Amino acid sequence: MKKRTTYLLLAFISAFLLNSRVFANQPIDGTVSYHYNLSKPVPSVTVELYTSNGVKIDETTTDNLGQYTFSDVPTGTYVIKGVYTSIEPGGFDLGDAADILLYALRIKTPSEIQKLASDLNHNNKVDLMDFALWFMNWNDSFDPEWVFENITITHDGTKTNVPTISGSSSGDVNGTFVPSQRNEPAIEVQYVEQRFTENFSLPVYAKDLTSASAMGLVIDYPDFINVTDVTSPLGNFIDLRIENNQIVASWVNDNFEDMAIDPSQPVALISGSVNSKYNGSDIKLELSNKSHFLKSGEAVRPAFAVPYLSIANNDFISHSYPNPANDVTTIYFELPYDTEASLSIYNLTGQLVKTVFNERLSAGQHSVEIPVSDLKDGIYLYNLKSENGAKINQTKRLVVVH
Repeated sequence: MKKRTTYLLLAFISAFLLNSRVFANQPIDGTVSYHYNLSKPVPSVTVELYTSNGVKIDETTTDNLGQYTFSDVPTGTYVIKGVYTSIEPGGFDLGDAADILLYALRIKTPSEIQKLASDLNHNNKVDLMDFALWFMNWNDSFDPEWVFENITITHDGTKTNVPTISGSSSGDVNGTFVPSQRNEPAIEVQYVEQRFTENFSLPVYAKDLTSASAMGLVIDYPDFINVTDVTSPLGNFIDLRIENNQIVASWVNDNFEDMAIDPSQPVALISGSVNSKYNGSDIKLELSNKSHFLKSGEAVRPAFAVPYLSIANNDFISHSYPNPANDVTTIYFELPYDTEASLSIYNLTGQLVKTVFNERLSAGQHSVEIPVSDLKDGIYLYNLKSENGAKINQTKRLVVVH
């Protein structure tokens, strides 16, 4: 009887120890979502597990559903940190700037993830410097690109399901970004041809927009033009940067209040000129799909209309005088860029009669005198050609009468 009792006791102790070991080392499961929104899981997040005294003991990555697992974890208190994701950040719109201002002025209270997304200068509070930094970086991304909450949990030896960890792109305070959607919403841009001039002013229109409280424009331009100024009839820009062949312009109405906008009037005017790199191609400004307005607190992307400069239909030969001519005529013409150019005279059968010049000329207006006393009476054609960039090839009529 004593022996049997001993066996039973040993069996009980063994089972207890075995069950205790299995019971004590159980997984920790959790999910990372965007701004607490379970319909916006954040995949590819590096998640780290730390002891309560700050020792890292494990690392894992979220799957496509934003879920992660730490396997075989002993009992204890742990801190779980979202660290990094390879997903490109996004979701920046002027509503974020409006919210940061309200947080900084203590008019509105942010959630924990909104506070993290707003704290762009990393001083553990939301202030007016964060508001300024948002405008300095919204067209690109912030550093760090992503922020995540830290979660402290007590793992009691059973399988632990952790409260959802919230993450956000830095700067996306209102949480509009969808982590699985890599591209920003598309915008519609209508390009309207405008006659080429060496110095230009290009208006930007927002079609069908009747009111707005803020505007953000991101416009790329070719390296063969110099942008000298950008203004807006709406008011002064709160931030304007012209660098690296890109314009970033931000306008905000007082207190982010909507004001009436006339769609027939431009929202911006871009002034500039061609430089020595100009090769005769069309001058076209590219509006980034990050360009948008804020209306009634929501980001809107109206259709834009922007002119582009083309030399294709330009009349570079102004005229010749006198015409008809009997001794000398002067031909007036304009070149849009420095180029190798030639001016030749042909008869009506297409035979070359004389070459007036064939040389490199600078951009601008020119005139050349042509003796015609040696030509027979009749109708001739004079032809202007350029050899660089978008080639000029224009012909006009000259009448010679002695």
